[in-house]
Parts: sequence; C-alpha cells; structure tokens
Amino acid sequence: MVVEVWNETKNTLVCRRCVVATHWWQRLKGLMGRKHLDEDEGLLLRPAKGGIHTCFMRFAIDVAYLSADGQVVALRSHLPPWRVWLVGRREAVMALELPAGRLATTNTEVGDSLVFRPVQVGSP
Repeated sequence: MVVEVWNETKNTLVCRRCVVATHWWQRLKGLMGRKHLDEDEGLLLRPAKGGIHTCFMRFAIDVAYLSADGQVVALRSHLPPWRVWLVGRREAVMALELPAGRLATTNTEVGDSLVFRPVQVGSP
C-alpha cells in the first residue's frame, strides 16, 4: 500500500509516496539496498516498537516515531548508516523514514499530528 503523509498540524505534505511496510520481512528489509530516497518518497514501518536500524544502508535518513493515532512522539534527523535508534517511548508504535532533511523542510515537530491518505499506485 502507498499513502500520502500530511502534517495536519502544519497543513503540509510530508511525503507524497510513502510505502507502508506491515509484514515482518518488509520491516526488516526496510530501505536496505536502496541507493537513495527521492525527496517525495518514504517508508512507514507499522508496527515499529522499540527502535529502528540503518544497517546496510547507504544514506542518512530522517525518522519520526508516531503514536497509534499519528502524533509525532520522537524525531531523529540525519540518522547515518550503521546506527541503531532505540526509542523508549511506550506510545511510539510506528516509524516514518524519510530522506535526510525532510523533517526540517516540512517543519515537522514533536506533537504534530500526521494523517495518511491512500494513493493509487502509478498516480503522479
């Protein structure tokens, strides 16, 4: 499934083409093997309790940890390859992985509310 991610608090588009990874293999593989993420791409790991890793990745990413209702509860910008980020927040149940710098570009902050809107694959 592919969704658009909107910051409802700021009324900004955070990610135009976000793949939702719900199967354990999709979440494990994540962005490994990719050379980069385009500015409008992202990956939503659901569920993603505890933390994420950037092992075997070739580029830095921004990560927003979200509660079940889409509230941003933790942020990490420019997380480099070969790192692990353990999130100790009980309410953090989803991770949104974006190109490095995208959180700053969209002014996304802890406390913002993100919403997900399904898009048709192949739409511009």
